[in-house]
Amino acid sequence: MTLFGCGPKLAILCLPYIILSLTVMFRYPEFLNLGFLDLAIIKYLGIVWLVLGVIFWIYSAVHFIKHFKPGVLITDGPFALSRNPIYSSIIVFIIPSLGLIFHSGIILSIALVLYLGFRLSIHGETIVLRRIFGEEYDRYERSVNEMFPFPRNIFRMSSTSSLQ
Repeated sequence: MTLFGCGPKLAILCLPYIILSLTVMFRYPEFLNLGFLDLAIIKYLGIVWLVLGVIFWIYSAVHFIKHFKPGVLITDGPFALSRNPIYSSIIVFIIPSLGLIFHSGIILSIALVLYLGFRLSIHGETIVLRRIFGEEYDRYERSVNEMFPFPRNIFRMSSTSSLQ
């Protein structure tokens, strides 16, 4: 496992789309402009989401840098919320918040493309982690979401539900 994980592969997959999208956005600012999101409350929510994302990114990056050691699986701190908290902070928080702040469908599409690129490029890293850590990684994978930093079973209904 390298310090950069699937980042280089993700960059190669998504960078052309990001560059094209930003070029179109600056050249044709009305293209995919989501004017219905141009509300003060949406901008404030976007700013709050952005602040949360930047804090989560800093926390994740610092935690990773302090605790990364070859042969050691990091499962605490932000890694207890998401198996990929650095990518999560960018894909789930930072980029979508910018889409809300600037009411831009193009920016929101970048988050979607990054997520799809992440899903395509993380597979190799997962195989390596399973090979290195075995059952420890399998338990971690079953208990922590891959991308979304929310408790895994937050929406699971009780097995004794009256809906049965």
